[in-house]
Amino acid sequence: MISFDYKPQGVCARNIHLDLSDDGNKVVGVEFTGGCNGNLKAISKLVEGAPADRVIEVLAGNTCGPLVTAEIGWNIDSQDWRRPGVGPIADQIKNGISRRGFVLGGAAAGAATVLAGCSKKTGTSDDAAGEPQVIKDDSKIVSITDEYEAVDIDLEPAASWTLPLGTLLYYCDGDYAAAMMAPASALHANTLGVLNLGDGSLTTLIEDPVEGTGYSFYDVRAGDGVFAWVEMNFANSSWKLYAQSMAGASLVGDVVELDRGGKDYDPPMFTAFESSVIWYKMPSTGGNKTSSDSYCYRRSLDEAKVETIWKSTGRFASAPRVSDGILTISPRVRNDEGVYYGMTAIDLTDGNNTKRAQLVLPSSVSPFEAVYMGDTFVFSIEATYNGVGSLGNMGTYIGNENGTFLFLSREPLACAAGRKNKYLVKVQASHFLIDTSAKTYGSLLSPDRALEYGDYPATAGKSNTFLTYATVRNSQGIPETVTARLFSL
Repeated sequence: MISFDYKPQGVCARNIHLDLSDDGNKVVGVEFTGGCNGNLKAISKLVEGAPADRVIEVLAGNTCGPLVTAEIGWNIDSQDWRRPGVGPIADQIKNGISRRGFVLGGAAAGAATVLAGCSKKTGTSDDAAGEPQVIKDDSKIVSITDEYEAVDIDLEPAASWTLPLGTLLYYCDGDYAAAMMAPASALHANTLGVLNLGDGSLTTLIEDPVEGTGYSFYDVRAGDGVFAWVEMNFANSSWKLYAQSMAGASLVGDVVELDRGGKDYDPPMFTAFESSVIWYKMPSTGGNKTSSDSYCYRRSLDEAKVETIWKSTGRFASAPRVSDGILTISPRVRNDEGVYYGMTAIDLTDGNNTKRAQLVLPSSVSPFEAVYMGDTFVFSIEATYNGVGSLGNMGTYIGNENGTFLFLSREPLACAAGRKNKYLVKVQASHFLIDTSAKTYGSLLSPDRALEYGDYPATAGKSNTFLTYATVRNSQGIPETVTARLFSL
């Protein structure tokens, strides 16, 4: 019998002990140290007695975290192994000592990374959470309208564009904002495209839903390298989440289905970050899966597997928002004590989904919007809760756990945006521009002849630019166009 010990990198298992038959053709046994005990026992049972070639065939391609490479330098999970003429190279690797290295580094490590435990942490509602922030000390709440100076805002748009009536904009990152548009013909309910933030050009990318007749475009986002959208059949409540790689104002590659659901699951709240899509899978409040868990998923189109970022026992409260590489979600926490929502900041850039901060709201208080900006939570409450302290009042808050909170007592309508010490908060017909350094606030007024609700923000979280759009009436008072404005922050 031939025995090896392999110490994988970037996974939960600390060591893999592998026993092969004398000829190296059959896996006799596998023993893992560290990682998920249940999954690893299952792996051992599944591969025990199996031909080594079959183990390689099945498990090669299952990776997580840092990619495992064979001796010729190819990634185990790449398409290199499917290239024409690869057979002789693979055969050479499978022989002698190279064969052993390939089995251990490809098959065993692949098994450890995917089934034994991924290096990227999956958060759950059972994770340790902070104490609910029940604030009854008035000194912990600073009213912006009472304590700050009201000033005139002289912020002028760096660019302004007139777009067709019915255009809706959503900006995440990169040089383009996703757009849902009214079509030029009556053949479609709507179309999807992008707005170039450099020159204001509007490009239609998709005219017809992938699912064809019966489906309509429901929502859309664009990141720096990915275009994602939801198609919905309103007759039976079925939906699908799709994505496609984007280069400039063009779509490239194949359309990828990320998720699907029906009446038992709500159409996903989602966002785009770089070349990946992040979304919720949540049971509908009126379906047959109301007791099911909710999940926050992420997938890059460069990878085949979906990553689970968080499992919530109950629905998420606010939409996923990404700001400067930090994802903010609001899952249920402290489930053994009641209904509590913990606004949670997760680092998407460190490769491990590290929880950077969390703020637990008082019992039953649900955040309307939440985003982590500049090491600070900016969140809003759209209702007033009695008997739970100051964080149960309607308005927008800026602050962290156990700290002092800035408070804007206005009905919130959207997620806040801004940069450094400046925050833009949508309220009724205007935006409040709050400068926490100068301790001032003022109103960013809507375009002339805009509808009563004014302009709506397409930007959320930290950004160098602030994009808004507003439906504008003509001289007769009839809605005629959409005005998009881009501000430099």
